[in-house]
Amino acid sequence: MHPSLFHLKHLEYLDISGNNLSGHQIPGSIGSLTQLNYLDLSSCGLKGEIPYQLGNLSHLRHLSLTDNHIFGKIPASFVHLRNLQFLYLGFNSISGEIPKNIGNLRNIQSLFLLNNHLKGVIPKSIGNLSKMSVLDLSDNRIVGGLPETIGNLTELQKLDLWGNQINGKIPEAIGNLTALQILYLSDNQINGKIPEAIGNLTALQNLVLSDNQINGKIPETIGNLIQLEYLDISLNNISGSIPDTLGSLCNLSEIYLFNNSVTGRVVEFFEQLSRCKTNELLSLYLDNNQLSGPFPSHFERLQRLTELNLRSNQLSGSLPASLGKLSALEILILSSNYLVGDITEAHFANLTNLYSMDISDNNLSVKVSQDWLLPFQAEAIIMRSCNLGPRFPPWLRNQTILNNLDISNNGISDAFPDWFWSLCLWNMNLNVSHNDMRGMLPSSLECFENVSTLDLSYNKFEGIIPRMQLSNAYLVFSHNFFSGPIPSSLADNAIYMSLSNNRLNGSIPSSICTADDLRVIHLANNGLSGTLPDCFRYKSSLVIIDVSNNMLSNNIPRTLGLLKGLRSLHFNNNNLSGRIPTTLKHCLELEVIDFSWNELSGEILSWIGPELSSLRVLSLTSNKFTGGIPSELSLIPSLQVLDLSHNLFSGLLPPSFGNFTAMMTNQNYEIPSPLQMLGYLYYTENLIIIAKDSSLTFTTLLSLVTSIDLSNNNLSGMIPEELTNLDGLRFLNLSSNYFSGQIPEKIGLMSQLESLDLSKNNLSGRIPSSISALNFLAVLNLSYNNLVGKIPMGPQLQTFTNLSYMGNPKLCGEPLEITCLGDNQTNNDRVTKEEYVPKDDEYGGIWYFIGFAPGFVFGFWGFMGAIMIKKSIRIKYILLIDIIIGWFMQM
Repeated sequence: MHPSLFHLKHLEYLDISGNNLSGHQIPGSIGSLTQLNYLDLSSCGLKGEIPYQLGNLSHLRHLSLTDNHIFGKIPASFVHLRNLQFLYLGFNSISGEIPKNIGNLRNIQSLFLLNNHLKGVIPKSIGNLSKMSVLDLSDNRIVGGLPETIGNLTELQKLDLWGNQINGKIPEAIGNLTALQILYLSDNQINGKIPEAIGNLTALQNLVLSDNQINGKIPETIGNLIQLEYLDISLNNISGSIPDTLGSLCNLSEIYLFNNSVTGRVVEFFEQLSRCKTNELLSLYLDNNQLSGPFPSHFERLQRLTELNLRSNQLSGSLPASLGKLSALEILILSSNYLVGDITEAHFANLTNLYSMDISDNNLSVKVSQDWLLPFQAEAIIMRSCNLGPRFPPWLRNQTILNNLDISNNGISDAFPDWFWSLCLWNMNLNVSHNDMRGMLPSSLECFENVSTLDLSYNKFEGIIPRMQLSNAYLVFSHNFFSGPIPSSLADNAIYMSLSNNRLNGSIPSSICTADDLRVIHLANNGLSGTLPDCFRYKSSLVIIDVSNNMLSNNIPRTLGLLKGLRSLHFNNNNLSGRIPTTLKHCLELEVIDFSWNELSGEILSWIGPELSSLRVLSLTSNKFTGGIPSELSLIPSLQVLDLSHNLFSGLLPPSFGNFTAMMTNQNYEIPSPLQMLGYLYYTENLIIIAKDSSLTFTTLLSLVTSIDLSNNNLSGMIPEELTNLDGLRFLNLSSNYFSGQIPEKIGLMSQLESLDLSKNNLSGRIPSSISALNFLAVLNLSYNNLVGKIPMGPQLQTFTNLSYMGNPKLCGEPLEITCLGDNQTNNDRVTKEEYVPKDDEYGGIWYFIGFAPGFVFGFWGFMGAIMIKKSIRIKYILLIDIIIGWFMQM
């Protein structure tokens, strides 16, 4: 602004909005223009703070500083602008609180502070602004509740507070705002019920309360809002049925009640809507609720309806043919209900404007003639699980703008018809997975420009993978019979690439290193050979690499250390050799390392512990690692699965192994870990663990598993007593080593153990009586040691056979046939976390029978009580039974 401007002492009107004053600040000298009543500096690129001298403009009625780069607080001097009627400060970076004495601006009519960084509460003094017609504080960081004084703003026509952190209940005083036409309170933390007083707002046209924590029913008084055109109460905790009075609001054009817990029969609501002589309803979204009953059939007066979404409810019965009368309908979403019956040509007869349809995941069957064609041109057709098969639907052949087609899980056993590939659709999302489709794809699909998703998984496609033009694509070709090499350009412009479970051969192309947007590579279970490309770059976005079960050889690439976002590595079941590269210590987000079943060698470097603090799974089984097991591994606080079995490790087991934090607590089913959320759409973490005398594959429940397997090595020395600190450990296998000494006395503290294998060692002494406290123990193997004395008794121990103890000639008692002499062997009391006190029992046989009955009662009801009371234990016990049943089915 030119300095001469401030010499115009009598200037009353100044508007320089939209001019380029980028980088300039509002000069304090502007306060010398004391006769100004109109000042507009909006959209000028101004920066800096608002000068306090603006408070000198006592005649000012209109002030607009909207859409600049202004920061700092609202000057306290603003309270002197007693003639101000319009204040526009929106779309800046103004911070601090709304001045507490803002109520002094009693002539204000419009107050726009939207899209700033304001914090604090709405001051109670705002109730003094009785002339105000518009209050917009949206998109700030305002906290606290709505003050009761807001009910004093009886002239208010628009109240917009969306996008803050306002909490508490909507005050009953809101009912005083009888002139209100627009009320936006969405995207806050408001709770409680919608007040009955909302029915007083008879002039209201837009009511938006979405994305809060509002509960209770929609009040019947909502039927008083006869001017209402737009209603959005979505994304709350609303319950109860839709009030009949809502259906009588004939001016409503849009209703959004999705993502609540609304119940009742949807038929009654549609009957109410049909009572309006002229119904203006255009959009109706009731999805993700608990609505039930048959699908409505009263559509006669809903001829203007363009969008209908009833997804994820509990609707039942068949779809009426009258649905086809909704000639204005553009979007129809009915997926995930309990609808049954046939979909015929009549259902689509007059839907000529439809461009998006989703009727998936019901029990519907499409029954149309082979020469019939859809009467509309669609952008999206989602008909997953609609019994379309066995032929590929021929009624799609007239579609020219389709970009989203999902006909997965439909029993289609046909090949792609030639006419489909000649459609050359643009920006395509295609999902035909989980069918029985067959045949070969064309050598080139490049006429399908900018493919976004191509999911052909779980079919019987064969031949080579075609050339394609991709655009940030998800490629899922897994579980087919594709053969030949991976095209070198396939990874270009891909985000996710899954070619697992096919018959691919050749080497992995180096283009995976230069595909900077690629996040997931899943090539497991093929016949790939050669070396892993060693050309990764800092720019790479890779998160998951799974090349397991192939024939890859040579070293693990050193450049993996450049992948800062890497979280999961599966190189298991290959022919990789050499050492683990030290560069992996730079991959600080790694959660899963599975290098099992290879030819890797050398020592485990101690850096794995302190550097990879996020690691949850470390599996190096069946390699050729040597040396000692570094104690630094215990520094990994999140480690749940450690498998170093079938190697050449030697030396002592570090006592610090009793410090694994994640194994010292029970992994709770209700709390998802980062490992559970590691999957990217189609990828699920998986790991094979040898436990319970079988090979167990864990996928979605991997986050619950805690396991240590050090079997088949050359470890020696005593089993550290500290290991009993791991009371959350489920599987422990130390078999086929050279451990000596006694089994730790306090082993009964490992209360979650389901499988314990200490067989084929040099253990001696008695079996601790505390072992009888392991109520979840399903597998016990102490065979082929030098154990002596009487086998402890207990409800769970009685389920094991002599195979658990064989090869210990000095053991006696059940289930062995060797009877203990005099049956008076020394027994120890059960160990507790507080103390362990040995006690002689000279009448072991007598006390065994005396104690059997109460022992059974306490043991049985202690176990059953835990199952009935605690949900997490109940779930895990059911999973245990499921695994045991699976065992016997495999036998």
